[in-house]
Amino acid sequence: MFGLLDTKSRKKVAIIEKIFQAKNHSCDQKVLLESLNMTYPTLLSMIDTINEDVLRFGYDSFSIRHSPSNQMYSLQLHENISVQLLIHAYIRESTKFILLELLLTSSFPNLQALANKLHISYTAIRKDIRELNQMLDENKMYISTRNGVCLEGDELGIRLYYSFLFLTVYGGEQWPFSYIQYFEISKLLTNCPEEIYIAGLIDKSMLIHYYIGVHLLRDRQNYLVSQARTFDVPLYTPYSEESKHSAEAFQKDLKHYLPNINDKALCFTTKLLCSVLLAFGSYTSIERVPGFFYSEKTFRENDFLNTVFFTVEKVEQQLSTPFSDDERELLFYSLMCVNYRYFLFSGLSLNLKPVIIGYMDIEKNPRKRHKINHLWPLVKALLELEELSALSPFKQVIASDYLIIFEKRIDFSKHTRPIKIALLSVISNETASFDFKSYFSNYYNIVVTNVLERNIDLFISDFSLSPQVLTTLRINQPVVYVNTRWVQSDYEKINVKLAEIATKKLINQKTE
Repeated sequence: MFGLLDTKSRKKVAIIEKIFQAKNHSCDQKVLLESLNMTYPTLLSMIDTINEDVLRFGYDSFSIRHSPSNQMYSLQLHENISVQLLIHAYIRESTKFILLELLLTSSFPNLQALANKLHISYTAIRKDIRELNQMLDENKMYISTRNGVCLEGDELGIRLYYSFLFLTVYGGEQWPFSYIQYFEISKLLTNCPEEIYIAGLIDKSMLIHYYIGVHLLRDRQNYLVSQARTFDVPLYTPYSEESKHSAEAFQKDLKHYLPNINDKALCFTTKLLCSVLLAFGSYTSIERVPGFFYSEKTFRENDFLNTVFFTVEKVEQQLSTPFSDDERELLFYSLMCVNYRYFLFSGLSLNLKPVIIGYMDIEKNPRKRHKINHLWPLVKALLELEELSALSPFKQVIASDYLIIFEKRIDFSKHTRPIKIALLSVISNETASFDFKSYFSNYYNIVVTNVLERNIDLFISDFSLSPQVLTTLRINQPVVYVNTRWVQSDYEKINVKLAEIATKKLINQKTE
């Protein structure tokens, strides 16, 4: 996504990110100058320009303040603004983004005509197209300049790329389609089979709306996905009577927005649209595996289902307690969706890390790190197994999706061995216990005890304990000292120690 920015805007974004990522959103001038390789006058000029840009974007609750006395630069960031919104605003006004947006709906007779439209030079437009084509190649699409200037390539790849592009850059601030409104897509979705998507809920709603907007727009312009196109998995077919009725009503509603395509093409584009919605799962609003996966003969004959069943079984072996039926069902559903996604979009880029900022950075939460540190080697080991060889073409990229699924679906507070904690407080260990559980219970299997026992794993105390007291109380376990009213550094110290204990307690068998 940053590749859409020009050089100057990239420098502005780099300044914003550097200050934002610093402690308390305040960064030393020397650090900025050295890390960004710029001079002091340039930095001052860029800061002034950023503050002017922010006002122009309409984000008056954001600014960068300079304190000459201590040579620090600080972000003033209020609740109605985020750094990502600023980055997206810079992208929206970039020449490359405007160029891409134009080519989704228009073609141009030659490069000079496009350059004139964008108010840039012929040389600049050639350079931008060359750089864009390097980015677009992952989605098997490119900007052709042979007979005019237009988009060419895999039509499904084009639809996916623009869906994520608009989702990221426009989000909920603006709606880029004039032929169909957001609420109209919401109404369309009410007849979508509920085994693949439940309308009216907010689960991935923006993503779904943007994809449907792009999908119908390309169909209306007669840029159709070829019905002769082959897929590595079957397209969605409803099997239950309820799903059949819903799919028929959904197709009938789509006809209103696609009046110029014949019934055969309408049927195909409806199946493809439903297949993409299924591939975009798993949705938190769906709790059962769609019947399509079990009813479709192909999935029973190849290794699709067996791969998922085997994966869940191997993961369960790494935990101290087995999954419940509901947990197992959700894992089946999530894994089937992600596997289906990679087979359906085979050959197209599904790497969202450069597209959606922060999407893959789940380890930034320090409380999750011990969980990630346990799951990540497990995921990589699984994907090397012969039983998962069907996923070999995707194993380098699908690993991140598996990690996200396991992190989301596996509750370490239930499926790992308990960590017994004793809290010692000069005032009230009941208050300390409440604060402790509220902060850590979703990430560790914690048991707080009020009795001195030998099997306690960790003591947390807000008063000092002398060696004599430790000996008298027979405390040989680690002790973490905290303030009477816990502060962030106290939670961080405790988390480090909990992660060490949790790692030792986890069953860590090698996947055979």
